[in-house]
Amino acid sequence: MPIERVYKSAWHLLIAAVGVYELRNHKTKLSKVLACGLIAFHADAAICDALNIPTTPQRLIARTISNCKP
Repeated sequence: MPIERVYKSAWHLLIAAVGVYELRNHKTKLSKVLACGLIAFHADAAICDALNIPTTPQRLIARTISNCKP
């Protein structure tokens, strides 16, 4: 695994950890929902970077665009 992918995965895991911190320490429902989104998005990005595959949002966008072509 190239070192660049390791750094990208570690960066996304660090941001997901920030989401866990926010989930535990903030009280409003909106902040908890946003923290869950932050965790989910960056955990997915960390896994996809490590495996060198497109992230889930990238795959959804590519699938949507390919379905719109005439």
